[in-house]
Amino acid sequence: MLKIYNYSELTKRQIFELINRNPLNDASINDSVIDIINKVKQGGDKALYELELLYDNVSLNKLFLNSSQLKQLAQGVEASEKKAIQTAFQNIFRFHKNQFVPEKKIAVMPGITCWREIRPIEKVGLYIPGGTAPLPSTLLMLVIPAKIAGCKEITVCTPPKSINDGLIDKYIAYCALLCE
Repeated sequence: MLKIYNYSELTKRQIFELINRNPLNDASINDSVIDIINKVKQGGDKALYELELLYDNVSLNKLFLNSSQLKQLAQGVEASEKKAIQTAFQNIFRFHKNQFVPEKKIAVMPGITCWREIRPIEKVGLYIPGGTAPLPSTLLMLVIPAKIAGCKEITVCTPPKSINDGLIDKYIAYCALLCE
């Protein structure tokens, strides 16, 4: 049920109660993250396999998928779904391509010239949610502008699905292929 609050009718205490949403101890979250990072630093890929089994209950035999595996997964996407995803791809591309325009230099006063300069990040790592609620749109919205900006290396990470033999979501696979 949706409950609507009118800000002007709330007391300061009620506002504080509404916005105070820290159910977990920040220190415990920080400690968990540091522990994971240290395990990966010390154990490398072996630690990643162990963590994948621990958190996603998936036993992997490798940490990446090649293009032919992506193509195989993407075959499960229906033609009508592919068309919708392609439309989204084109719209997102059109939007971000229009943001990529050279800036005019402006002399704000004698001897001082200002402008914005676009410099792509050389390498970018992107996380795409893919567990119980895969978000292929996130892949499109992150990869397309990175490619337009000129990023030379784009790494996409998404969790495997235990119900899918440890492979990734078919829609994410299809979007990854569109963005190659």
